[in-house]
Order: sequence, then C-alpha cells, then structure tokens
Amino acid sequence: ACIVFVAFMKHYLLKDRLKGYNWVGVAMLALAITLVGLTSVLGADADDMSGDNPLLGVILILCGTFVQSLQYAFEEKMMTGEVSAPPLLVIGMEGLWGTLICTLVLYPLAYFLPGSDHGRIEDPANTLVMISNSPTIQTILVWYFIFIFLYNSFGVLVTYLLNSVWHAILDNFRPITVWSADLFIYYAISKGTFGETWTVWSFLELAGLAILLLGTAVYNANLKLPGFNYDDFDPLRMATPAMARSPLVASAMQHARAQDMPEAQQKAAVTQYVPPKTTAQSQYGFVSVNSA
Repeated sequence: ACIVFVAFMKHYLLKDRLKGYNWVGVAMLALAITLVGLTSVLGADADDMSGDNPLLGVILILCGTFVQSLQYAFEEKMMTGEVSAPPLLVIGMEGLWGTLICTLVLYPLAYFLPGSDHGRIEDPANTLVMISNSPTIQTILVWYFIFIFLYNSFGVLVTYLLNSVWHAILDNFRPITVWSADLFIYYAISKGTFGETWTVWSFLELAGLAILLLGTAVYNANLKLPGFNYDDFDPLRMATPAMARSPLVASAMQHARAQDMPEAQQKAAVTQYVPPKTTAQSQYGFVSVNSA
C-alpha cells in the first residue's frame, strides 16, 4: 500500500505527474507485494491467525503505511523545493522529532496504560535495568543504532537523488531480501536450525519477486509496453528520468551550459568521461570538452 500512497501523493500533492507506464509499474509492484504478503498468511499456523480483531490490525497497518508515505513525500518536498534542505539535515530533524515524540508522548502513555510489564504496557525503569545488566543487549543496541542510521541515511539519499516513489519501490525489496537470506541461512549455514524452509507457498513468493522486478523495469521504462507514449523518456538520464533533476546532475549540466557546450555534449558530460583539452582549461575546473 505504501507505494500506491506515495504515487498518488507525488502525482496530486507534489504535482509531479506520473505517466501511464509509471502507473502500470506501480500497479505491478503493488500486486507483487500482495503476493508476498499472501504467502505469509497462507503459510501461517492457526496460532498465528488467532488475533482478537484482525480487521483492526489491518486498519492500523494501512494507517502506518499512509503516515510512512507522507514522510517520503514530505522528504522529497523538503529537499527539492525552492529552499531545499540537505539530506543530513532532514535525517537529523526526523531523528530529533522522533526522539521528542517517543520520550514525551509515547513512553508516558506506555507507562501509565495497563499492560503485562509490571502492570504497564512498558516500564522504562525495567528496560534500563535490563540494558545495564546485559552486555549482549548493549552490543545489539549499538549495532542496531549503526544500521538504522545507515538505513535512514541511504533511504533519504534515494529520495534526494531519485524521488519518493523510488524510495518506496526499493523498500518493497526488503521482504524478498529477508526471505532469500532466511532460505540461505536455513539450507547453507545452519543446516535446518535457523532461517526459513521452502514451503508449497514459496513458489507464490518467487512469483512475487518476478513481478517485482518486472514492475520496476516497467516503471523505469527499461521494459516498454505497447500503447504508451515514451517520447519524453531520455535514456541518457541514468537510472530514471528523475535522476536528471537531482542536484548532482543538475550541477554538472549547469557547468556544461556555462561553457557553451552543444546539447549532445552536455548529455555526454553527465553520462561519460570527457577528456580535458590540454590547450585550454575550463574556468570552472569541472569539465573541459575537446571540440575536435
């Protein structure tokens, strides 16, 4: 659902219109994730499906993905607006507000609401005692913070260099990656002790992976479908047409235009190495084009 929400927000809120083939790619990606999720449901034990209110769970998940979609669209807006924010500033502000909300809102609610942790949903004092007395938990927390920082950094950079839809697309590869890693651990490393076994529903997940790859190719116009207009697609714009709007590529294009390059050579300047002209150095120090 996240990729569908992000696509609608990008199209209607950010006013960055998606083409017809983009929407087909989004639909294929949504179908792929549905198949992956269906595999988990069909392969689950009866005890795993014994929730008191599964409809409420589905509603809460959809609300969570909607909020996540707002975050992706907001990040793109913040980093591509007239006064754009650097990616690291966006990451830092998200971390700051997340810390404040968890500390001042969520943790007090978890402390005062009744639950199974010493009569509360979450007891912060008990959590601190567990952390201070367990070197294993301390090590796990350190690695967790490192990997979460890297994950958030790369996620925001994807939005910065490409767009919010690509961020959602690459997020959808996580379930497939985890499933593949679990299979490898089960059969190649732990010899059946840890990981996930191949089931009768694994073929459905494999089909989801194939559709996921096809949907990505369709969205990116690597796989062109009949009946759609691709006249505005420029294969020189690297991985996606949105890459040409990235500040890194735009900077190179600005330097190329400042040197009065022909349009064909401007495109070449951002897609391949152009040897410098030995007799006349560029005044900008970035790109020199040999007119010969």
